[in-house]
Amino acid sequence: MVEKSTMIMGEEPSPEDIAELDNLKIQIVEQLRAADVKFPIRNKDELARVYPKGTRMSCTYKGKQISIHDLIPLIDDRVFPLENAGDTATALVSSCQLLK
Repeated sequence: MVEKSTMIMGEEPSPEDIAELDNLKIQIVEQLRAADVKFPIRNKDELARVYPKGTRMSCTYKGKQISIHDLIPLIDDRVFPLENAGDTATALVSSCQLLK
């Protein structure tokens, strides 16, 4: 299945940006599976316990870098509960694309 992403009021990501974001999704999924994270993740507080402040993983998009922990407040509350590692990676990476 091919995921289709829509950005509102933003410039289209370059092929390099897309590749970097896809790689980040893969890393997040692998990390969550390796840590045996229990799903569903019901809200931002639960997600912040999975990715506490100081988490070394970060997102770089359009030359700006932000830690995974700092992306959590940018996630729309309507995406919760996160049912699996893929949903979690998509929510975090989608928030990364909101960086200005």
